[in-house]
Amino acid sequence: MGIFGGKVARAGVEGVKITCLDCSPSLRPRGVCNGNPPNKMTCININMGKGQTSMSQGFYKRRTTCNFSKQIMTAFALWMVLLPTAASKFVLNLTPKDPMARVGDSLVLTCKASGCAGDVMFTWASLTDRSLYGKTETNGTVSLQIFNPLAIQHINKVLCKATCTNKGEKAQTSTKVNVYALPKDPTISRSDLLTEGQESNLTCTVPDVYPTERLIIEWLLGDEVLLKQDEHLEVPTVTSVLKYRPTAQNNGQNVTCRATLDIGIDKRTRETVASMTVQYSPRNITISENTQVNIGDSFTLTCRAEGNPEPTVLWRKLDQDGRSVVAGEGATLLVEEASWSHGGEYECVAHNIVGNRTAHMTVNVQGPPEKPVIYRSPSGELKAGDSVTITCQSESGPQGRVALRQLTGSQGAELQSNQGHTSITVQSLTATDSGLYECQATNPYGKQTSFLNFTVLDELYTENQRTTETITSMTVQYSPRNITISENTQVNIGDSFTLTCRAEGNPEPTVLWRKLDQDGRSVVAGEGATLLVEEASWSHGGEYECVAHNVVGNRTAHMTVNVRAPPTNLSVEVFPSAEFEKGQNVTIRSWAVGVPTPSATLVRLRDGVELHSSDGTFHLVHLGPEHAGLYLLNVTNVVGHQSLDKSVNPKTVIIPAVCFVSMTAAAATLMRFLRRAKNTSSYELAMTV
Repeated sequence: MGIFGGKVARAGVEGVKITCLDCSPSLRPRGVCNGNPPNKMTCININMGKGQTSMSQGFYKRRTTCNFSKQIMTAFALWMVLLPTAASKFVLNLTPKDPMARVGDSLVLTCKASGCAGDVMFTWASLTDRSLYGKTETNGTVSLQIFNPLAIQHINKVLCKATCTNKGEKAQTSTKVNVYALPKDPTISRSDLLTEGQESNLTCTVPDVYPTERLIIEWLLGDEVLLKQDEHLEVPTVTSVLKYRPTAQNNGQNVTCRATLDIGIDKRTRETVASMTVQYSPRNITISENTQVNIGDSFTLTCRAEGNPEPTVLWRKLDQDGRSVVAGEGATLLVEEASWSHGGEYECVAHNIVGNRTAHMTVNVQGPPEKPVIYRSPSGELKAGDSVTITCQSESGPQGRVALRQLTGSQGAELQSNQGHTSITVQSLTATDSGLYECQATNPYGKQTSFLNFTVLDELYTENQRTTETITSMTVQYSPRNITISENTQVNIGDSFTLTCRAEGNPEPTVLWRKLDQDGRSVVAGEGATLLVEEASWSHGGEYECVAHNVVGNRTAHMTVNVRAPPTNLSVEVFPSAEFEKGQNVTIRSWAVGVPTPSATLVRLRDGVELHSSDGTFHLVHLGPEHAGLYLLNVTNVVGHQSLDKSVNPKTVIIPAVCFVSMTAAAATLMRFLRRAKNTSSYELAMTV
């Protein structure tokens, strides 16, 4: 009899194969039986037969007993407990089960057979009747299906079939191959420049993604989620558009496009961060406080404002009627020698392409009075009984007191006085009104005096007296005439120029220069027959008026000064962005300040090809490798040009071989980018929006 590992088996069952194996020596009993130890432990392996279950399969232990007679071996009966009722079954195991793998990686499906003592023949197929696009390797009871590299075409229901040749049995199993792809970081682009308060479209592009239905795109400003989008068209390249109305505070902040692919067992995330460049109008304007300056001294006014683009500052001087004339440009206005005309209210206008902001301040010019002007009307011969008006005026700061006196016949009695200007009308003139009149202007800083002398003819005088008086006082006053002025002139910015104006008249005319603005309003530019400007600025351009005047009248003449300047402040923008793919179009816009308006030339340095533009805009279409290379931008007018030869940072355009266009303003950076483009066939600038 025998006992098999606690299980009971029945001997003689059809289809059961029993193999005896020696067990561990430690289990052998003592004694001998026909030369062998009695009760020797042996192992049997029971393989499944037809109609048996796998529960009967396995290893069993058997204890054998024998008689001690050498001649007779007693037959022993085997009785078994838990006899296996079947032989082992031919089965397949396919791993991994329903894999999810990344496009571009390698995936190996392993199909392993068991329950076959003979050869196994494997077959791989698709349940959807498609090609597997894989490679098969088989070794004995194991067959491999290899996908390398893995692609979207490998998405399939894969079937492994096998045949056990010695038993004629067949088995099959299947698995589903799934793939995902998120190979590149998103790219962020914009439809136009970001401007405060204006809605703009920011576009996030996620290329070559699969499966798109599992893609989630999020827009973030810092840690704040602005938009979350999880529904997309089933296309390889997915885009998400963020409609955003930026503020000035957003300038320089980072916006993030985050793409997350939820593949069930895990999540894959890629993101791109871009710095926003937001245009906004000038603000936080600061201007010099109200100031006092002595006549003849220099003074400086400053005005600054925040804004993007950086604001340009224009100075205007307002007259008493609120009309204005340009006084200068730039954050600082320097007046080297203050005159009375420099006193008054100033307006600082900070402006850029988005808007403008203004601020005001006042300059008070102080000093002794100017020599007063005294004249009479009418200016011709005066007879007894006529009337005459005598006028006296003077400029000063603070405004001085002007007094009019008759020095002959009235012992210097004051006739009239007022602030800055006074006049008196004498009715029914007599001979006693003849004589010398004084006009005196006085303020805390000093005084100035002018005189006027005239004679009143009295009919009561004798003919001889009249004649004698007429002959001895024969001074004919007449208004200015034969006025000559400089011809229209052109001057380069920064150069000096001189204007002259002369006229005949009695008394000798005084010349006053005024500069006219586009509205015909004027401001005093200087006094005297010669007007010298030592350093021409933009504000010196325009129409000038020479006013020659005396007590009888005045005469005017006009001329024009055109201030020219070479191009400066060159700036360049690439639209729609600094990165481009093959076949796309790009617009390059350049701006420069110059008079006359400069023209622009874009030169490809590799072969000397030139593009010309009168307004600084170039359109490059259908970009291809032939457009690659270093470009030089040159702006020119009749005065000069700005290019790489100048002492400013050159503006250049680089189009790498894979048709990306980028701009940089530093030559060292250009060389570094060119080396990178040569080594990698492309480069990418830090992304901005």
